[in-house]
Amino acid sequence: MAKYKCPYCGSEFDTAEELSKHIDRVHHGSGLLEGDTRKY
Repeated sequence: MAKYKCPYCGSEFDTAEELSKHIDRVHHGSGLLEGDTRKY
């Protein structure tokens, strides 16, 4: 059973390291979702 869930897309991971790599790889620069519109 996955312990860590991506706050952006809901993907599940077994370790925090896997989740961190996923966020860096897939959601890097996703500041727009957090309300940061400076670069858009």
